[in-house]
Amino acid sequence: MPRLLGFDVPTLQTIVDHGADEAIVAMLDVAPDAHWLKLFDERVAALQGELGLAGVELDGTSILFFGSIADSRRLATAISALINGINMEVAGHNAPLHPPAP
Repeated sequence: MPRLLGFDVPTLQTIVDHGADEAIVAMLDVAPDAHWLKLFDERVAALQGELGLAGVELDGTSILFFGSIADSRRLATAISALINGINMEVAGHNAPLHPPAP
């Protein structure tokens, strides 16, 4: 499972131009697998709406966030929580409990 290594945060703009603005980049240690990506895609839309992001893209070990977020600390916390939540689910910590086989 990918671990969050850190962020690369450019100078943030008040008006977003998805095609021209630099992204806030969350750097992962490994590229996520297909199952992780499916869970990420299911959850990232809510994060986009909550934080007013214009777009989110995944490029290998980087997740690119485009937006006019004035509070980069809030974004970093939300991204970190998203990645940790997906990792916990992939590891089975959020899976429903199954009764033991007889």
